[in-house]
Amino acid sequence: MTIRCSIQAAFASIFLTLPTVGVAQEILSVTNGDDTVTYTLDELLALPQEIVVTTNDYVDEVTTFQGPSLRSVLEAADIEQDGQLKMIAINDFASSAPAADAYEYSVILAVLRDGEEMSIRDKGPIWVIYPMDDHAELRDDMYNGRLVWQLKSITAE
Repeated sequence: MTIRCSIQAAFASIFLTLPTVGVAQEILSVTNGDDTVTYTLDELLALPQEIVVTTNDYVDEVTTFQGPSLRSVLEAADIEQDGQLKMIAINDFASSAPAADAYEYSVILAVLRDGEEMSIRDKGPIWVIYPMDDHAELRDDMYNGRLVWQLKSITAE
């Protein structure tokens, strides 16, 4: 009887975990008015990828970041370049930026850093990255404030 109870308990625990196994978690929402587009990590990785090799005030050396362009994500949500963006991190840090940045520079939503996914502890899973080494004007505190890590949402204002 003890073996039977153990087997039943094992099946019960497997059954209870099944709903979470294989379910992709949405990690980003992009809102424009009443419309919201959400993305999982796999969906972000499936978008055309851009690579930005740069430094910033939060990394010690030249770093390779990879992810979809912010522009492509904004276009999918019908956010035009004359809009204003509110970007919010997991810890509720918020930063505003003109959508025009995404259209003028190769801003990406980095999901890989030096080829590896970024954990929350390492500023992931999404980090807004500007190509700071490619444009001298981006080396300004104003743009450093737009490097939102642990990004969870973008809202057009």
